Amino acid sequence: PAVLATDLALSRLLGAFGVVPDMVMGHSLGEYGALVASGVMPFEDALEAVAARGREMSRVSVADNGKMAAVFAPLSEVERTLKGIDGYVVVANYNSNGQAVIGGATAAVEAALAAFREAGVTASVIPVSHAFHTKIVEPATGPFSRVLERLRIEPPKIPIISNVTGEFYPVKGDIRRQAIDLLTQQVASPVQFVKGLETLYQAGARIFVEVGPKRALQGFVEDVLGQRPDVFSLATNHPRLGDIVAFNQAVCGFYAAGIGVATAF
Repeated sequence: PAVLATDLALSRLLGAFGVVPDMVMGHSLGEYGALVASGVMPFEDALEAVAARGREMSRVSVADNGKMAAVFAPLSEVERTLKGIDGYVVVANYNSNGQAVIGGATAAVEAALAAFREAGVTASVIPVSHAFHTKIVEPATGPFSRVLERLRIEPPKIPIISNVTGEFYPVKGDIRRQAIDLLTQQVASPVQFVKGLETLYQAGARIFVEVGPKRALQGFVEDVLGQRPDVFSLATNHPRLGDIVAFNQAVCGFYAAGIGVATAF
């Protein structure tokens, strides 16, 4: 809930300066901020959803809750290495062309880490309670889906990307049912962030802004799309710069790109 509130606070602050999104995408939990920004879910319902999501995942109790690790290597190399590992380990987050998060059974993740390090690849364990976005947390999907069933869900007012597919949310058919299914699947499915960025670019997005704490996603944009001369990326929060300085820099970046209006307070 705190991360969601931060995402939406920064989004609304950008709006006060005349910066509003044409398309949105979140990363894992961040998809709920995107849902609110796109009009799919009211803020109050999104708060209830993320609280339930975290609660149900933390309740998963199996013999092995699994492990997650960040790997800094080309995605093709990561996937090739994982194919040679005995046991269950998969790419849980397709973050960028040169960085992924793997997750799965503890022994398999540890074996994968050893293989990456032996190959000279930087890889490190992420301190989490469970292997999120893998089948290990699949038991959480049933209870979580039942929470989603009673929340308000509307058709998107602006296009929004699904982490599960890396494509836009459906706008035809039973939109509510399809949205619930995607959000339920998201818990135990890989985050297709690279594909989502490519989908946004193909749809015409050229200016990307990370609306939330820190700036990891801006780095992913730079890695995936940064070589294209028409792409411009910004972040609204940089811990080393401080909140106000970082946000002001983002606003200046938008103004330089011809977006936003000067607002007096």
